[in-house]
Amino acid sequence: MEVTTKTSGRPEAGKPTVYERIKETLAVASQLIIASPVKLPPKVVVVARYLALALGVLEAVEGAANERRTDDEVE
Repeated sequence: MEVTTKTSGRPEAGKPTVYERIKETLAVASQLIIASPVKLPPKVVVVARYLALALGVLEAVEGAANERRTDDEVE
């Protein structure tokens, strides 16, 4: 009989999901490009700034949704 180690359903509490890892990677990449001391093409820097802005907005929306969800559960 084979033993499976693959999880299914909801992710574990301490384990980041693929979505969270992608978000974190994109955030770090955009910060590195923006803070880069190397002269990069202006279009690359502009895209990195918009990406950082979009990730910030996405995080704020997710935070508000989580707060709302916990407030609804309390009531």
